[in-house]
Amino acid sequence: MAAKTNFGLWRAALLCLALVLSRPARADAGAPQSADAPASGAKSDVAVPLGQSGAPGVKPTTLRWHDTVLYWDHALSTNSLGVGQDYQSRDPVYQMTIGLRPRYYLFEGERSSVSLRGDFGVVTERTNSDTTTREGEWSATDFELYGALSYRFRETKADVTELVMRLPRLTLPSSKVSYASGKLLGVGARVGLREDAVLEGRDAAFFPNVELVIKAEYGYLFTNSQVTTNGGLERIRLDPEGRSIVSDQLSGASLARHAAAFGVATLLHVHQRLLWTTALEIRPAWKYPINHDVQVCAVVLTGCTAATGISDPQTRSAITYFYTEFWVTLNDLLGISLGYANLTAQLGPDGRRRSVFYSPDATFYATLGIGLDQLYSGLSGGARQSARSAGASRSH
Repeated sequence: MAAKTNFGLWRAALLCLALVLSRPARADAGAPQSADAPASGAKSDVAVPLGQSGAPGVKPTTLRWHDTVLYWDHALSTNSLGVGQDYQSRDPVYQMTIGLRPRYYLFEGERSSVSLRGDFGVVTERTNSDTTTREGEWSATDFELYGALSYRFRETKADVTELVMRLPRLTLPSSKVSYASGKLLGVGARVGLREDAVLEGRDAAFFPNVELVIKAEYGYLFTNSQVTTNGGLERIRLDPEGRSIVSDQLSGASLARHAAAFGVATLLHVHQRLLWTTALEIRPAWKYPINHDVQVCAVVLTGCTAATGISDPQTRSAITYFYTEFWVTLNDLLGISLGYANLTAQLGPDGRRRSVFYSPDATFYATLGIGLDQLYSGLSGGARQSARSAGASRSH
């Protein structure tokens, strides 16, 4: 029996590896994203939302690095499929991301836990869009490292209330867009509350429980300039008065120095192995102020001239984020999520307010998750906890 089990796990692992290494259709050249756009692969909170430990219905292992997940994500823009009433782009976008979300628990008690976590990935754009410069180009995502702390300060037979924090939260500009635009390091923190309420009963097959999560976070971005720049770019541009200047600036907007996020999410356990998650967030940002008290030289025959600009520029922006997804646990090793996400600037290029639920930036996505601790435990014959006993001390 053990030999059959191990053979089945090996076969599933080899199948997943073959799928990960496959290469979809061709893609062509493109250009960098805007300064306000999220970096490629930024959908890191979709597959593992705040307040959720592992896949629903899975018996966790006793390894210190349990709930470590290898994921294979596919995202396709909605307007590529003709969804929505806005202008339908002829610039289709299909991105494939392969990533790892490791966890290592330093401490786990009955009511609290402390762990180290991360999110590392590589992404490729496989269509003829403007997000890359070479066909099928691969790039790293922005890597994340953070500490996670949880504490259950209230627990009854009917519900559980838990405090969850991510502190500190470090974002490394490892993606091509972030690195090329002058970003150095993002530092932040997150705090959230999770309320887990019983519906039909913890052991019920359908609608056992529902979770409500609220969160708030803050981040500070260190950069080597106030605006997005690329030292290898020397473009001749025209200033507002028609004069030619040499510039390495990528866009007219400055980078966001301070950023915040406020969100709410519901996690309805439709079945012991089916989770429906819906979340809504607002992400305001305050940009670096532009200093106009500088001299620009070598652009006029008489020497230098004072820089000009708007006397009171707008330095605040906002991004809205909405997503809904279904996570299906196939077995203790594999799970699939299918969802829809809209992460976009609150104001469009035309100055009009965009819908929270749809914009030209909206995407459909599908993600395959592989529990590496489950794979290791199955191959090595490691011990597992029961789902009930494990859930009593880990739910973040």
